[in-house]
Amino acid sequence: SYTAVWWNETRWQREVDWMAMHGINMPLAVTGVEYVWKKVFVDKYKVPLSDLQEWFSGPAFLTWQRMGNLRAFGGPLSLQWINRQKDLNVIILQQMRSLGMKPVLSCFAGHVPAA
Repeated sequence: SYTAVWWNETRWQREVDWMAMHGINMPLAVTGVEYVWKKVFVDKYKVPLSDLQEWFSGPAFLTWQRMGNLRAFGGPLSLQWINRQKDLNVIILQQMRSLGMKPVLSCFAGHVPAA
């Protein structure tokens, strides 16, 4: 997420096209994974949304958040931002699949918010 976290649909389309032209057929697709974490932690396990938002790092630091190296640095993330990233990833995944790619989605990394 160093720079890609700031990309829009047009910039992602350029990146996915580049990947396809260079034979990448299993790209990592982590944009919007915070939406999934919200659904799991808040909706399923009833972690208070305020706890989850305090746990999330800001956009520029999500790479480290996703690896479990830090938490709550430069955040929180707004629900609007989380939802926009999920919507963007739906578009990215559609484009990847339309080009014959098999995107690799993020899974549980083993770290959870304090609650």
